[in-house]
Amino acid sequence: MKKRLTILLIALILTVSAGLPVSSAHALSVTTGTISADEVALRKTASSNGGLITRLSEGTIVKVLSTNVNSEWDRVQAGTKTGYVNRMYVNIDASLASYQLNYTGTIVNVEEDVNVRSEPSIYGKKLGVAEKGETFTVTQAYTSGAWHEIDFHGATGYISADFLELAAKVDDGYLTGLEITGGDLSPRFSPTEYGYVLTATESQVTIKATANSGVKVSIGSTGIANAKYTINSGNSKTIRITVDGKVKYSIYLVRDVLTVGTWNIKRGNNNLVMQGWLIAAQQPDILGVQEVYVNKKEHTNNLLSVRTKNTQNVSFAATINYDSGGQYGIGQISKYKPENEEVTMLSSGGKEQRCLQKVEYVIDGKRVSVYNTHFSYESATIRKQQFAEVIAIMDADPNAYKILTGDFNAKEAEFSGFLKNYHVVNTSETKFYDYTYQLIEMSQIDNIIVSKNITVLNARAIPTDYSDHYPLFAFLALK
Repeated sequence: MKKRLTILLIALILTVSAGLPVSSAHALSVTTGTISADEVALRKTASSNGGLITRLSEGTIVKVLSTNVNSEWDRVQAGTKTGYVNRMYVNIDASLASYQLNYTGTIVNVEEDVNVRSEPSIYGKKLGVAEKGETFTVTQAYTSGAWHEIDFHGATGYISADFLELAAKVDDGYLTGLEITGGDLSPRFSPTEYGYVLTATESQVTIKATANSGVKVSIGSTGIANAKYTINSGNSKTIRITVDGKVKYSIYLVRDVLTVGTWNIKRGNNNLVMQGWLIAAQQPDILGVQEVYVNKKEHTNNLLSVRTKNTQNVSFAATINYDSGGQYGIGQISKYKPENEEVTMLSSGGKEQRCLQKVEYVIDGKRVSVYNTHFSYESATIRKQQFAEVIAIMDADPNAYKILTGDFNAKEAEFSGFLKNYHVVNTSETKFYDYTYQLIEMSQIDNIIVSKNITVLNARAIPTDYSDHYPLFAFLALK
């Protein structure tokens, strides 16, 4: 790994007027969700054993009545039916201020015209036709996932999303659209979402950015608003998009990489819904989580509350057991099924108990040990012992590939013991920038450490007040 990593730090939720993060420390009022997979069960109770009411198609719009029921269910209304859906399959974009925008839609992908229907279905009554190139006011985007609702000459009509190209009505300083060919963008584009992960599904990816008439857009250093990128397997690129000469959007292009993160979630910080949204938007494969609270009697489980459709496997390591039945500790959510789990209690000097969690996964045929920890904050002397114990355990591990995530509560010099056999991702030499390419500070206490047979392709941190720590992510390649 090069000593210097050039890293773009981006804000995910921003206001149009001020261009500043608006990630409130208060719980979000979620009202609308979109089903994000096909054949998702709507159940009578908040349980996988709850009776089946019906199955919902991908793109179905639901009214969210309550969130995070029993840590992992949303109570929703779908049409005339009310029940429970696993929260991993309810996309809450529609409830976020950054997605509540006005759109126009232009007819595309047809030779002459397309049918306009009375309902979002090919079986809906035909109201008329919309000609190629014709533009309409969109009264509700993604009203049924694959359909948009439009004002059709004074009547309410529906056009398949395949034939209507959306453009947001925004000020000149923002993009109106961002189209991707050859990859999947996360989160879904909105003019005021400035940071994205683009997972390449092909070796060549095309990015097309649109803006208001007369606005100059440049993707990367191309000087044009429609650019192609070639990306080999096991690689990552950072692409910045400028609008009228200002860096405004950032895309992390990845292909066949391992994305590992770490985040101290402060017991959810009354923001579990948005923490889960932020995590899902980054598409991690493995996330080490600190300050986790679990209480089966209260139906509380922070890990279940933030796991995503991509990271459904959960591993928990308790350090404190409360008389109330609750437990406090650390954990991992992962795309991969755990092959083996171990927990080692660390020397804690009579202070709050700390531990080292180890979970083994098989990734691309390679056995990888992923460790997670949360060191003591009270004393550098205690941490010195904890560092020594963790290094000894990792050095003795017969698995060749090793990754350590954690909140170390430590200054940079305290990581020196890892320098012989490992890469420390977050150091003073690691430069983080905001979306306007302004250098910002990032503490080393939240960190990711990898064995030297793992290449660090890129890394990023995300400013947010959903917790009192920033999540840190690293894009990795196993040699």
